Amino acid sequence: MKLLVFLTTLTFLFSATSKFNVDGMMCGKGCVNKIKKHMGSLDGIKSCDVNFDKAIMTIEYDESKLNDQLIMDRLHDKTTYTCSPKQPDEPKKSLFKKIFGWF
Repeated sequence: MKLLVFLTTLTFLFSATSKFNVDGMMCGKGCVNKIKKHMGSLDGIKSCDVNFDKAIMTIEYDESKLNDQLIMDRLHDKTTYTCSPKQPDEPKKSLFKKIFGWF
């Protein structure tokens, strides 16, 4: 039992999640499945989720085996799609800050 807890904790420490903007997808089924197939074949990928409507790919991976650049290179080399790191969304300002933010 202690070993299981230790291994789970160790896996969590080396785990990373990254989001990417994906360009070039034409459909919500074939393109999404193709991306998931190629990402799933990489050693170190724990999960891959592709949102066709938002053109975003979310990858959970082992940082000791992969990094964002390797993931982007693999997608570009094996498919016709291109991706770039997704920038964090700007937090929405409240109405109060919009009105009185100038003062």
